[in-house]
Amino acid sequence: MALTIKKKVQNYTIDQGTTFEKTIGAESSSSVAVTISSGTVAGSMVKNFSYTPILKLEDSIGGEILLNSTDGSGGNMGDNIIIEPQSFTTSLTGANCTFSLTASQTADLAEGKYYYSLTYTQSDGTTKERLAEGLITVEASAEITNG
Repeated sequence: MALTIKKKVQNYTIDQGTTFEKTIGAESSSSVAVTISSGTVAGSMVKNFSYTPILKLEDSIGGEILLNSTDGSGGNMGDNIIIEPQSFTTSLTGANCTFSLTASQTADLAEGKYYYSLTYTQSDGTTKERLAEGLITVEASAEITNG
């Protein structure tokens, strides 16, 4: 039986090279905390929704123009910023889902905006509900060693 979890939309900021950990509480559609620890949660973040050129123009007779990347590789615009999904480590306790990335994982992320989502799978293994989604902004690190 579906719990009918109310999806939360929350945005976060990550500094490159730092540990990222957040906890989201699951709630029913009537905003009451619901226990989700009997199921599992999987989540990830991705920089782009699509693995196709960002800009494609077509004229009225079927011709097309693809903008090339500026890095000299000859690829399509956006080829050099496509990042495969980065999975979170997740844990469940009662009504809370904690999701995280290590400092090493965030150091490898390119600066910019990412879309993330967390999906709850009930203990039956087939019923899935979106627990949370939103944007994560990764900010560049300017690490200075003092000492």
